[in-house]
Amino acid sequence: MKTIQILLFLGFSFLSYSQSQQVTSSEIFQNIEQFANTGTVMYIAAHPDDENTRLISWLTNAQHYNTVYLSLTRGDGGQNLIGTEKGELLGLLRTQELLEARKVDGGKQWFTRANDFGYSKTATETLEIWDEEKILGDVVWAIRKHQPHVLITRFDPDSNGRTHGHHTASAQLAVKAFDLAGDPSAYAEQLKFVNTWQPKRLFFNTSWWFYGSREAFEKADKSKMLSVDVGEYLPMLGRSNNEIAALSRSKHACQGFGAELQRGSQEEWLRLLKGNMPDNGNLMQGINTDLRNYSSLYQTIEKVKKNFDFKQPDASVPTLISIAKQVENELPESELKQRKLREIHQLILDASGIYMEWTTGEEFGVPTDLIATNFEVTNRGEMPVSVVGNEFITNGEKLSIKQNESIEVERNYNVSGNPASTPYWLKQPMSGIGTYAVEAQSKIGQPENDPPVQQKFLLDFEAQDFQLPVEKALQYKTIDPAKGEIYEPFYVVPPVAVNIPNSVYLFTNDQPQTIPVEVTGFADNIEGKVNLEAGLDWMISEAQAFSIEQAGGTQTVYFQVIPPANQVVNELKATVKLGNTTYFDGFSVVNYDHIEKQMVFQPASAVIERLNLVVPNVKVAYIQGSGDEVPEALRQIGLNVNEITVESLTETSLNNYDVVVLGIRAFNTQNELAYKKDLLWEFARKGGTVISQYNTTRGLVTDEVAPYPLRLSRDRISQEKADLTILEPQHPVISTPNKITGADFDNWIQERGLYFADEWDKQFTPILEGYDTGEDAKQGMLLVAPVGEGHYVYTGLSFFRELPAGVPGAYRLFVNLLSLDADE
Repeated sequence: MKTIQILLFLGFSFLSYSQSQQVTSSEIFQNIEQFANTGTVMYIAAHPDDENTRLISWLTNAQHYNTVYLSLTRGDGGQNLIGTEKGELLGLLRTQELLEARKVDGGKQWFTRANDFGYSKTATETLEIWDEEKILGDVVWAIRKHQPHVLITRFDPDSNGRTHGHHTASAQLAVKAFDLAGDPSAYAEQLKFVNTWQPKRLFFNTSWWFYGSREAFEKADKSKMLSVDVGEYLPMLGRSNNEIAALSRSKHACQGFGAELQRGSQEEWLRLLKGNMPDNGNLMQGINTDLRNYSSLYQTIEKVKKNFDFKQPDASVPTLISIAKQVENELPESELKQRKLREIHQLILDASGIYMEWTTGEEFGVPTDLIATNFEVTNRGEMPVSVVGNEFITNGEKLSIKQNESIEVERNYNVSGNPASTPYWLKQPMSGIGTYAVEAQSKIGQPENDPPVQQKFLLDFEAQDFQLPVEKALQYKTIDPAKGEIYEPFYVVPPVAVNIPNSVYLFTNDQPQTIPVEVTGFADNIEGKVNLEAGLDWMISEAQAFSIEQAGGTQTVYFQVIPPANQVVNELKATVKLGNTTYFDGFSVVNYDHIEKQMVFQPASAVIERLNLVVPNVKVAYIQGSGDEVPEALRQIGLNVNEITVESLTETSLNNYDVVVLGIRAFNTQNELAYKKDLLWEFARKGGTVISQYNTTRGLVTDEVAPYPLRLSRDRISQEKADLTILEPQHPVISTPNKITGADFDNWIQERGLYFADEWDKQFTPILEGYDTGEDAKQGMLLVAPVGEGHYVYTGLSFFRELPAGVPGAYRLFVNLLSLDADE
């Protein structure tokens, strides 16, 4: 069995997780100019999509600074316009979208351990839930790690209570960390890994929006503000900065932030919060942002810039190698030195025209698997090179590659190590809802896992007496007839996984149900037993045997489950036993065209409930909006739910249903509703019920979201335990067929609701009233109006979260809505 040979190289190695990047001569020269600049800027905000991509792109591509976006959270609590991922899986999707955005605008990406637990109205609440001491420490760690000269916040630290609490908290933590990062007594345990660092200035990236209007901003005191024009055209990249920024922002697909490409002048404003105010319009005034202090190195850099040949970039390789040697010998040990070594190694690789990939036709591997792999190296430059220093690739020999020669080496690789697919921040359960558990200090902040399988080797430029360290990750490569080459991460996985198909199982009576459990084998010829258990309240059939012949195969086994007599909520767990080893994990895949596919392994569990619930005999049509899991949740209680499209709506087709439910953001995403809404209103007049779940105020396809005047707002109740008052206790929504009480609002998750109505026609009856701490009462969360012989309902209550989570009271209330026009 061969193992990866760990080589100790001088300096840092270049790491490539995807296939080798194809770069043009102009991009190489752009990167040379960035290498020559030592300035670093850190932009700080709360979520993915909070960042100002115009400013990040300008700082990186026009000013050539090393620019880092520190997003305190991964966006776990946001909305999803393109799929059903919520919570941790949504955070994983948005993490990958951020990484794709940074590939476009050139910035770096970093995080803290803060969890996006949902909308928060004050920074005070946010910092209590996040555990301020830990997240502040993470911001200090990020500053010490990246050593920015300038910090820029996206939000105003003095805006507590006027905007999303996460936003304000991100700015407040930046202000505190500005002072603490340079203090050796603050978070002293970090100093085993990093040095203290004191940034020079802290700005707030303000705009007219923060002042309420352009007119108000025109009148504002700008003596402590710096204005920069970020709209310049960048000939080396063939685009204006604003075009690059729009392309970057459009990577936030699940938030619906596809942006129009813009050109021309664009002013950005920076208000000084800490440090001295520049008097020359340069945010880096007084800060050394080049390598002039190292005169020999500086002169060599100027030489390579002056003599760069765009037609033959590999002619610069000898000079770039000289720079690499000077960086190693002349710069003192520091973060700057290590960053510059990484940058110059990348430049040498790009300029030399070397293409490399290490691929396999296997999507995953189990430890001890022997898989076929292919290592390709092509020398597209004129300088001969050799691959050395890795027995696995070269069998101990020198692998020489001449000009325009391509060599492929086929090797069988013995997969080793532990399964490494689950993102590091999801491996341990959170103690609360605010902060992810990450024990290793060195991991904190990293955007994603390191590749699970890599090869380290040296590219030997013999004529230059230089060996370039390179690290190559194994990738899964396929050829799609429609798309061509497709590269995806290679995953190391356990031999078996067990999935419970639904997140919640509901029993509304004492009748038994059959629950399926799906077993997936990631190795050939595995067999064992599956066990399902939910505690002593439930009677579940004995363990079921399974046998899977080929890796990637699945088998479903079935368990009969008898519920208890009384209402109870338990956790349903599935495990698999192979020989003497028990496996607990199921797996999920997050896969979209605009991100790298993600594979996640987590304990297989679901919610199982015995629920006291009267379910009406109604036929439900469900029209998805941006995507949710409500239809399956309703099927769990025995309802007949068909998912239909807006395009299929006709007067005749609607005759087959008693209720039409519009999924979340339907009036934001379904353009045809602008023309077919009248069919829904007529359906209600004839005795049907139409239930519209929340829509955002931005991007409505029509202003007529109801048969009567109804104005949507951004009102919400973000505290999931906020008291709700029943305004109409005799209304059928509260009384029939299930009697709703205050207890039905216990154990809701993340929030009460969002995007309530704030004005409505007198035909509407508000059913509930509630408020977040310190705010006025709101009644627009659940409105019911008679329409002919039927009803229309608008609700901002977050049923799309509560039903898939199995919240009993949410089911009871939603069933009552479905029953408004049901036959008795």
